[in-house]
Amino acid sequence: MGIILASSSPRRKKILENLGYNFHIVVPNIDEHNINNLNPIDYVIDVSKRKGLKIHQEYPNDFIISGDTIIEFNNKIIGKPISKEDAFRTLNILSGKSHYVISALSLTFSDNQINIFDSTKVSFKNLSKIEIEDYINKFNVLDKAGSYNVEDAQEYFIKNIDGCYNNIVGFPEEKFLKSKIKQTLDSQ
Repeated sequence: MGIILASSSPRRKKILENLGYNFHIVVPNIDEHNINNLNPIDYVIDVSKRKGLKIHQEYPNDFIISGDTIIEFNNKIIGKPISKEDAFRTLNILSGKSHYVISALSLTFSDNQINIFDSTKVSFKNLSKIEIEDYINKFNVLDKAGSYNVEDAQEYFIKNIDGCYNNIVGFPEEKFLKSKIKQTLDSQ
């Protein structure tokens, strides 16, 4: 039994490597639309679970780690932008306000699935249109929930982070370290 990371995120890969795990990557291809109109927490957990189950079908004897990350603002889900214009609208809405980054992590194995999530509050400075446009033109925002990458955005517009930093990156590390997911992986 091996470990598979069901994610294309280089940040999840790096964190899992830094935690000392050996694994290989298989990227799941699932429909991430919120067809059941779930609330933000239930939605991010649902997507994480479905990613794990998708890869588990192909690799039933392995441990599958999957995850998902969204932005929650005013109880609405903000995912990845569909265009630079959409990214601009999102960053403009978040300007001068606080939002939550919610990441879920799932471990799928045998006929079991363990799920955890964490939520981190992120506060933005007031942003000018020029600052937003400059950021969008310098960085790839189209594959990032909320249209930003915390590593790049910190110097641009993040005023405060309240909670687990790596949760914003897409891996709820603080919860993981205390979880049944870690205990299960470590007992193998």
